[in-house]
Amino acid sequence: MKQEKQKVDKTRVYTKEEQAKVLDKLITARVGLLVKHPFFGNMATRLKIQEGSDWMNTAATDGRTIFFNRDFFEPLTTKQIEFVIAHEIMHNVFDHMHRVERRNRNVWNIAADYCVNNDLVDQRVGEKIPVGLYDTKYKGWSAEEVYDHLMKNATEKDINELIKQMIDEHLDGQGDGDGDG
Repeated sequence: MKQEKQKVDKTRVYTKEEQAKVLDKLITARVGLLVKHPFFGNMATRLKIQEGSDWMNTAATDGRTIFFNRDFFEPLTTKQIEFVIAHEIMHNVFDHMHRVERRNRNVWNIAADYCVNNDLVDQRVGEKIPVGLYDTKYKGWSAEEVYDHLMKNATEKDINELIKQMIDEHLDGQGDGDGDG
């Protein structure tokens, strides 16, 4: 069964204990990455972590910050959070936010996610979460190659279904965190 992203609840108020619980899991995941995957751990410690529960459903990055939705992260295990953090880092490493150029933004984001998730699964970074685009047929492909394949072969309905499975939201690199990316 596919897990779908939940809608943002802008009215929910979190207790200090709820706030601390998710932040502790994020910090523990970053330490886990430092120990088991030093490249990702080093990168993770260089990125600011900021809550974005009021404007997005899952996670996002703008190249300097990893934004998180508390409701999305709360049920995840530390290993799954390691995967999501590494996923955001890979978007930064591959400069996906700027390589979109004049492409269809949604299809580009899907293509980038396929590439990132394949790399993370291959490298055994964390634990892949139930939501997330993953297909071994794209192993070793660039985001541009996946994009071209999707544009040629996927219907609008296919693309809309794939969007529902994305782990994150891709921002434009401007760092405003308002979700307009």
